[in-house]
Amino acid sequence: MKKLILLSILCVVVLTMNAQKVFVENFATAPINGNLEDYNNWFVSVKPADALGASPKIAGGALFYNGYYGTNVGNVAVLDSAIGTGTTNQRISTHWVTFASGDTLRPIEGQKIYAAFIVNFSSHSFRSQRDFFTFEGSKTSSSTRGRVFAKLNTAGTDITFAISKNSSTAGVYVESAPIVGGVGINHLLVFTYEGVAGTYNDFNTLYIDPDLSLPEAQQTNKIVATDISANSDYTVTVPFGINLRQRGTGAKIGGIRVGTSWNSVLLGITSGVNQIERNSTNITATGNTIVTTESGSLKVYNLAGKEVLSAKTDGKLSTSLSKGLYLVRFVGTEGTVKSAKVQIN
Repeated sequence: MKKLILLSILCVVVLTMNAQKVFVENFATAPINGNLEDYNNWFVSVKPADALGASPKIAGGALFYNGYYGTNVGNVAVLDSAIGTGTTNQRISTHWVTFASGDTLRPIEGQKIYAAFIVNFSSHSFRSQRDFFTFEGSKTSSSTRGRVFAKLNTAGTDITFAISKNSSTAGVYVESAPIVGGVGINHLLVFTYEGVAGTYNDFNTLYIDPDLSLPEAQQTNKIVATDISANSDYTVTVPFGINLRQRGTGAKIGGIRVGTSWNSVLLGITSGVNQIERNSTNITATGNTIVTTESGSLKVYNLAGKEVLSAKTDGKLSTSLSKGLYLVRFVGTEGTVKSAKVQIN
């Protein structure tokens, strides 16, 4: 017992010293069919040319991606493909990245910022590259130093992503290979901003549908922005923000997580002892027992997305799972749906 108490104290100390903060936006309490702007400190761009059209709307129904810590929680923001088709109605909605502690995120040399989110595209989206998610670095106008684009093929079935540091000129941004049949299914995108010592050399990377059973260094499905020298870097004097942009792209976006490490943003590991970030779903694990606090059924997946267990539970389910991290999807007897990442010991 004394050893257990000591271990618990050490875990708390290490977690306090090494915890990595994560900004989370699940639109969980947003009114369905209400505006994104004016909810949870989202606001319209202060740049007049990007404050046209109308605010994105909130829709019910979370998006799911196997292994992602931000999966299947809350609601979604909907980008309207009819808004932003031209310069007379394009719109940017902005949120400054502020952690639960009140600290703001500011880019620094040697730091990498990760923004992960799940997105599902409508077949009504434009057939040319249109940016729909960007980083923001100005409180008085607009300072974009990272853009994510998407375009559909003529049939509206395949999708191609692209990124740039700031350019929206064809031939400057870098395109991915087309994802055949990629329209209408969920994609996990991880967009990064990397601060590098010197001038005009910070750069962006986009990871597309990463394999979350592998570390960042082993991810191969990615593209890197090359328009570096022509664009200045973000300043540390202004907090870092994210933008959702309506520019002819129809899409649902949810499960947004922003932070400074791959593990904290993608896997919910926020400390040097691999302690899993606390979640509000009341799904936990003690030893090899999964605790849901209510009766229902659950499915357990490994980080490769393979289902390893499906069972009924009365609130506590003893398992024979091997030690490791798992994703649990729980459906209560009254229809409540929850998901969480748990550690089996």
